Amino acid sequence: MKMIVDVHIFWDKPGNKHVYSTVRKEFETNLVPMASIQFEDSAWKNPHAIKSVTINPTEGYYHLYVDGDTGNTKDECDQIKQMYHSHGWT
Repeated sequence: MKMIVDVHIFWDKPGNKHVYSTVRKEFETNLVPMASIQFEDSAWKNPHAIKSVTINPTEGYYHLYVDGDTGNTKDECDQIKQMYHSHGWT
């Protein structure tokens, strides 16, 4: 089945942390992902925890949300997003 992995990039403005952007990567897999296990990717030094998994057998995919990254400025968030893009995330 297809595995769709989403990561939120948060902008931590003083008193207003919000999702600035979401990046995505898709894979074909025979594995069944579960929340709380670790997910590795070349974009990270350390694995990130899978926060949630939605399974849609009718459409043939697993949709995962993985721990996000946080920037303190718009420029920093853009740099994080570009880093993900350089590792194959869209």
